[in-house]
Formats: sequence, structure tokens, C-alpha cells
Amino acid sequence: MTVPVILKFWLFIIFIIPSILCSIFYLHYFLIHRTFRQSLHNHVIILILSFGLIYMITDIIWYIHYYRTNAPLVSTPMFCQIWAYIDIAGFVSIIMLTAWASIERHILIFHPNLFSTKLKRLIFHYLPLIISSIYPLIFFFIIFFILPCDIPVDYTAETCALGFCTSTHPVLAIWDSWADNIIPIFTIVIFSIALIGRIWYSKYRMGQRFQWRNYKKMAFQLLSISFLYFFICWPSTILYTAYTFGLSYDIGSDYFINSFYFSYFITLLTPFVSIVALPELRGKFQPLLRLYRRRRPTVVPETIGMTRSKDRRTAERTGTGAVVG
Repeated sequence: MTVPVILKFWLFIIFIIPSILCSIFYLHYFLIHRTFRQSLHNHVIILILSFGLIYMITDIIWYIHYYRTNAPLVSTPMFCQIWAYIDIAGFVSIIMLTAWASIERHILIFHPNLFSTKLKRLIFHYLPLIISSIYPLIFFFIIFFILPCDIPVDYTAETCALGFCTSTHPVLAIWDSWADNIIPIFTIVIFSIALIGRIWYSKYRMGQRFQWRNYKKMAFQLLSISFLYFFICWPSTILYTAYTFGLSYDIGSDYFINSFYFSYFITLLTPFVSIVALPELRGKFQPLLRLYRRRRPTVVPETIGMTRSKDRRTAERTGTGAVVG
């Protein structure tokens, strides 16, 4: 059983406004304070939140409109291409940056000498950030705007069904499943958990008692992110890969569709995890929460017919929407 459309609509409405406010506040605080802005470990967080903010005010808001009206914001082929492109490329960029953040924490704590010179910082810090940010944008631009796609535009489907364009190129679909989904998510989970283990082992090896208080904020952030990616994204990416290798779309189709709807909440929840991990920001953010509670808008969705498409963003990419929709 897939998540009802009305529930999808209201869940997005409930989370998106405070998430946008939280992202803006976090970015403003980090960018205006020189110490935070110049700290290397904050650069990737700033990029993740920046991509996430753009993603929320475009893709997720467009989905909210779609859930409310059963139609895209603008019923033109160009808008549908842009919607599908942002939907997939934006999400993969966030995954890539988060994966690099999980790796970079190990370097910052255990190998800080790799950032000791400008050349080393360029190679081991700035270059990975640039690649993680730019690669998905270029890769999916080629798929959606350069390579031919025979999928017809369907204005009653999510992203107008153009997410299927990746599935029309089998080699690229397999590359996408591994390079853009399974490997980055696996990296996030393993490296985040391994960092906690390395910190504990380093203290143990040096004969010192593990000071949980010194690392609990970082542990909370790492384990929260790992929990989100592992339980929301990991099972569905395994299914996604199996589908590209020929597994019947009837197997786990409802779970697959639902899991990719909830994958949007990784972007929606990341700002809250970042705020909670920094106690100095929590007190400053409370006035915004009180303002939001006083001015929360009321939005009434229109009735949507029972025949609407069940396609999800990544389900479209595997072709499951055409079978289970």
C-alpha cells in the first residue's frame, strides 16, 4: 500500500516551512561569522544546506503543488525537463556531499597534516567538494538535455514521467544505481559509524577513558544522518539495483515507491540535525520557531482523483512507475 496523496501533501507542508527557516538561519549564521565560515569542516555542511535549500524551494514545492492539483506547476515540456533534472541531480549532489563529509571527518581528526598547505587543501578539501557538487549536475544534464529520450511527457505523472529517461540507457542506469546511490549511501553509513569507533579506539589505545561528553554532539549528528540514509535509502537502492538487473517490478514495489517519497525527508530533516548538534545555535533559533507557530498558514488541498499516478522520483528512473502505477 502506497502513502495516500493527502498524507504526502500534509507531511511536506508541515516540514518544509520550518526546514527552510532553519536552513536560512543556519547559513546566515555560518556565513556572517568569520570563524565558522573559514573552518574547513563547515564548508561541506554549508554546501549541503545550500543545495538542500534550493532543492526545497524548487523541487519539493513543485511536488506540493502537484499533490494539491494533480498537475505540474507549468504544463510545458521544458518545465518538466527542468523538474526531473532538479529532482534527481539535486538529490544526488546532496548524497555525494554527505558521503564526502563522512570521509573528510576522518581526515580532519586523524590526518590533519593533509590540510597543512594550500596545495594539500586544494587536493584533499576543495577539489572533492567541487567534484561532489558539479559531477551530478553535469551527468544528469547530459541525460535530460543532450541524450535522446523517447519517454512521452505525461502531465498527470510526477516530473511528467521524464524521470524514466535514465532507464532508457541501460549502461547509464547501472552506473547511476552504483555510483550515485549504493556506493555513496554505503560510504555515509560505514564511515560515520567507523568514525565513532576510531575515536573510542584511539582513546582506549592511549590508555585514556573515553570522554563521551566530548564527542556526543558529533556522534548524534553522525548517527542521525546514518540512521536516515541506512533505513530510508539503503533498502530502496538495493531494490533499485536489482530492478536494473532484471528483478520483477512486482517485488517490493509499494515499499520501493514509499521509501523514495520518504527520502525527501533526509533533505528536510538535515537542517534540524545540524541545529541540534550545535547548542550555541539552538537558543538563537527559538525565536524563529515561535514566529512560525504564530503565523503558520492554512492550506487546503484540492480533491485528487483516484486514478492519479503513483510514480516516485526514483521509481521513475527504474521504470517501476510504469508497472506498478
